[in-house]
Amino acid sequence: EYLKCKACGSYSMVPVEVEVEHDESDELLSTEEDESRFYSCHVCGDNWLSVRHVESDGQCQLTFVHQMGVNPTLKRIAQMQTHIVMNKDTVEEWSYFVGDDRIEEGEWFDRLDARRRTLKAICSN
Repeated sequence: EYLKCKACGSYSMVPVEVEVEHDESDELLSTEEDESRFYSCHVCGDNWLSVRHVESDGQCQLTFVHQMGVNPTLKRIAQMQTHIVMNKDTVEEWSYFVGDDRIEEGEWFDRLDARRRTLKAICSN
């Protein structure tokens, strides 16, 4: 199933399930609800990883990681009330990072937009 790429606009984004390995010490932290997917565009190369971790009390943390070359990793984390669906009503809080440094939401989206414009320009030329 191909999805529309948010960078170049073509229907070439492919989601792939990723097996998350836990060490023995992490077994207590992982649940059957945990999942990870890698999305990659076959045209412009845009990609990101999404990791969903469900706590035993039903709370959910969803992490999106974007990386391009040697640039710092863009990461955003949603703290959610439920693991079933993500929308503005179920997300309690978003946290935004460049590398390990927490930044403001607007700056994060500006960096993501610049990244996607660069990828679109590369595949357009």
